[in-house]
Amino acid sequence: MYEKALKNESLQIFTDLLSVPSPTGREEVLAEKIKEIASAWGYQAEQDYLGNLTFKVKGNGKSERVTMYAAHMDEIGLVVTGIDEDGKLRVGKLGGMLPWKIGERPVQILTDHRDTIVGSVSFGVGHTQVGLGKIDWSLVRILTGLTPEELSEKGVRVGSVAVPLREHVGPVLFGKEEDPMIAAWTFDDRMGCAMLLRLMHAIKEDGFTPNCDTIFAFTKQEEVKGNGVKPLTIRLQPDVLICIDGGAAYKDAGTTVDGGVVACTKDKLADYSFDVVLAIKEAASAAGKPIQFAVTDVAYTDAGLALQSGGPMRVGHIGFTKENSHGYEVMHYSMLDEYFAVLYSLIKTFVP
Repeated sequence: MYEKALKNESLQIFTDLLSVPSPTGREEVLAEKIKEIASAWGYQAEQDYLGNLTFKVKGNGKSERVTMYAAHMDEIGLVVTGIDEDGKLRVGKLGGMLPWKIGERPVQILTDHRDTIVGSVSFGVGHTQVGLGKIDWSLVRILTGLTPEELSEKGVRVGSVAVPLREHVGPVLFGKEEDPMIAAWTFDDRMGCAMLLRLMHAIKEDGFTPNCDTIFAFTKQEEVKGNGVKPLTIRLQPDVLICIDGGAAYKDAGTTVDGGVVACTKDKLADYSFDVVLAIKEAASAAGKPIQFAVTDVAYTDAGLALQSGGPMRVGHIGFTKENSHGYEVMHYSMLDEYFAVLYSLIKTFVP
């Protein structure tokens, strides 16, 4: 079942990227995987001291400006805040994680030896916590089966980070054969990275040259206030930054999971650039794909963060539409090709 869906290039790349942990600040394994995939298509990676990855493509000269398309490599997770006498790890959020989103599940703890050990998230005995009320981080522990001394030997300490065990992150397909739903632990922003790679592959296969010099960027630490994209755009000074990231379907925004890709026009930090938003709208129209627009005052993207930092002059955002956020997220299979079609149309038509 779902044989056709499983052959989709975007889904295959996404599944490959999802197979490795990439918590904020520890994106190095995913960065190596991205470099490996892109180099097979003839791309040469540049990596700055922070760990941001960039791939540069020369334009055809229609514009002297530079456009950067960016997706972030990091995922939300847990950070060790203390170690109890019995070896249980006290933890807090890394990025926008909420305790009820992580739940009781197996996790991988990244060690100082650049490997991982397995633990399991625990909220204690439920029978004793009935009616407790709000779930907060004070309740959460990671069980490791190891003593504090053994944990230290394995390279686990206060400040170590953890993410869900890779065997449990998906993707999982369900629903209709012709357009199944895809569920996975945080598309944010591994799906953006997959789409950016698919776009890079298509450009190579088709021998296409963008209308301006173009940078494909895979950034670090978006989940902790854009600590990757800000120094990157300040250093490279692209004229335009277009973020490739999620577009959550939620009632207040008026967006739906089956309403097409999402172009955000404003986040909590910045109003996005009119001409870039219009270019995304026109690219969707040229591709014959639906598009939704969203305004949010409760979240931010690398676009708003970079604009505030003084890097790019103009910014935009194009999002794959999904249910849920910062947890087990769900999208339509058809969104994979809709999103790619709009992206490819945008890079073909956009002249900054």
